[in-house]
Amino acid sequence: MDLKKHTVLFINLGCIVAVVIAVFVCFVYWLESYTSHGEDVIVPDFVNLDVEAAEIIAAKNDLVLKVSDTLISEKIAPGAIVDYFPSAGSKVKKGRTIYLSVNSMTPILVKMPKVTEGSLRQAIQMLENRGLRVGNIEYKPDFADNYVFEQRYQSKIIEPGTKISKGSAIDLLVGKGGNDVQIPVPSLIGLSWTAITDSLVSRGLSVNAIFSENVKTLSDSLRARVQRQSPIYSEGQTMQASQTIDVWLGTDPIYDAISTDLN
Repeated sequence: MDLKKHTVLFINLGCIVAVVIAVFVCFVYWLESYTSHGEDVIVPDFVNLDVEAAEIIAAKNDLVLKVSDTLISEKIAPGAIVDYFPSAGSKVKKGRTIYLSVNSMTPILVKMPKVTEGSLRQAIQMLENRGLRVGNIEYKPDFADNYVFEQRYQSKIIEPGTKISKGSAIDLLVGKGGNDVQIPVPSLIGLSWTAITDSLVSRGLSVNAIFSENVKTLSDSLRARVQRQSPIYSEGQTMQASQTIDVWLGTDPIYDAISTDLN
């Protein structure tokens, strides 16, 4: 009788062990299937494709696409994929979600910030914060090194608050100082005081005016013309941006008929 009981007990234990093993084996197979163990796929190249075309390719590779961001790009067609993650060539599991950045179908408008009257570094940061970018940087001689004087869009001055497309390029006029900046010496002979001041300052030069004794009234100063300058003008002659031009002005009538345009 005891032998029979022991036999039944061993049989029951054997069944329990067999069931546990079977469950474990089934679980391992299920886990491998669920995680696609050992079944990596290579992420295809989706750049420049529209989302519908990319989804067809993704489906063939057991991948899922999701648009996560909208950008502005002048180099890619509207609605096309600009970038994505994980990137092309990455190894991922089947069923992985690929997050797309798509070029906007319609322009996204942003307000132009005021980036003048500050440093170039600040201007770049402000433009990037608004989704804009720096285009051409034009330098002019000036003591204020890297100071932004003008902001331009499509070759015209753009006022702060103007709405433009996100991603647009903004051109900047920036000062460049230092002793290494060389400027052609202008010819000032015959020019009026008002004709030379603004132009010289815009070129990064300063001017020291010396009026002759016959200049006694405001009317005389307006009629006065440059009779002599230092340094003197000669073709190809240059000077440093930090230098000052001395000019002697008088009311000699010989200069009244001379053009007031700077060379």
